[in-house]
Amino acid sequence: MRIAHVLRRLSFDDWGGTEQVVWNLAKAQLAAGHEVRIFATTALWKRPGAGIRDSGAGSRDSGAGFSGAGSGIREPPIFRFRPIYPWWPMPASLKDTLDRKGGNPFVPGLGKALRDWRPDVIHCHAMARIAELCLRTAAKCGAKTAISLHGGGAGVPGEEAQSLKAPTRGRIPWGKAIDIAMRWTRRIPEDFGGIVCVGEDEYSHWNACHPHVLFLPNGVDTALFAGFGIRDSGFESRDSGAGVRERGAGRILCVARIDRQKNQMMLVESLARHPDFSLRLAGPVTQPDYKAELEARAAELGVADRLSFSGPLAPGSPELLSEYRNADIFVLPSRHEPFGIVVLEAWAAGLPVVASDIGGLGRLCAAHPGAALTFPPGDAAALDRALESLSGPDSAPLCASLATAARAAAAQYDWRALARVLVDFYETL
Repeated sequence: MRIAHVLRRLSFDDWGGTEQVVWNLAKAQLAAGHEVRIFATTALWKRPGAGIRDSGAGSRDSGAGFSGAGSGIREPPIFRFRPIYPWWPMPASLKDTLDRKGGNPFVPGLGKALRDWRPDVIHCHAMARIAELCLRTAAKCGAKTAISLHGGGAGVPGEEAQSLKAPTRGRIPWGKAIDIAMRWTRRIPEDFGGIVCVGEDEYSHWNACHPHVLFLPNGVDTALFAGFGIRDSGFESRDSGAGVRERGAGRILCVARIDRQKNQMMLVESLARHPDFSLRLAGPVTQPDYKAELEARAAELGVADRLSFSGPLAPGSPELLSEYRNADIFVLPSRHEPFGIVVLEAWAAGLPVVASDIGGLGRLCAAHPGAALTFPPGDAAALDRALESLSGPDSAPLCASLATAARAAAAQYDWRALARVLVDFYETL
């Protein structure tokens, strides 16, 4: 089967959950004997020095840089196309902001490249104009269509939704004239042959009104964490990559985009109430103004010396695995979350997990009792109680119990099994 995965961006330097899902599913499908290509824009992509050729249909790269690169694991080729953001004026700073989040670009050349390859399935992982292009292209080449709803627009609080619109506020949306001329239908995702949902809320909604809907949770490559030990004792001195911490200083790790959705501010403020903890925030910055707010608040509270940022780390990279290995507790305090792929990684690493009881993230934790401690979103007192239960002198049994249950839970979400389920779904469309 020829499978084309289409998404807005796939950068090995600034990654997110959607990119990780697409990359791992594509690799697993390729390993199972299918022909697989990934089609993305050049947003945030840094062209490698080698392994690139002009394909005549956009730039192509080998994908080296994610998990498995250089290890003999086959990797799907990636074809990239320059996005055009339909706003005026468009300074370089705005383009960078839209590359990171949103933008709803036009992508010249993408449709022709898909038509020329003639895939059996076009699986779209984006909305709006890219999704419309996938539908129109599939109609011309006879491909089946599927779209994944990764949860980016589900349950977004009003204040955060407004912050996403702020970069283009006051600019001229010249792309609307083209939309009208091209008669975009915008029946997204209804017009796709199949809808794949990461979040159970979205699955419940679309399953009631569409004939082909699949709930497919995110996954984890459990083999990457095979050498990790279960945390069955108190905090230890470990190399964090920025020096050796003193014994007794527990390290909280949060792997997530630096983004208001992830609510890292809650963790920064918790440092003021927990002087024995340090906080490591690992992930790309999608909202630079929010990172500045985090740093300013840390300075205001006098905890800046216990806060550090790793920057973007490629999924499965030695650097990311080191972050998990050197942590004591993993916390994800998101304000909304359709799933929480990083929780699966923390479970596979044998870490005690504390997570916000919200949306799909809360349901994931509830489905595996004993694998995580949860707290109501935004409830600082509840977060404090969870951290204290994992850091006191009698915390070792609870930490070990959580870590053991976490390993068992992670084993149920291996990417290879999920890829087989997805291919079976394509066959029904």
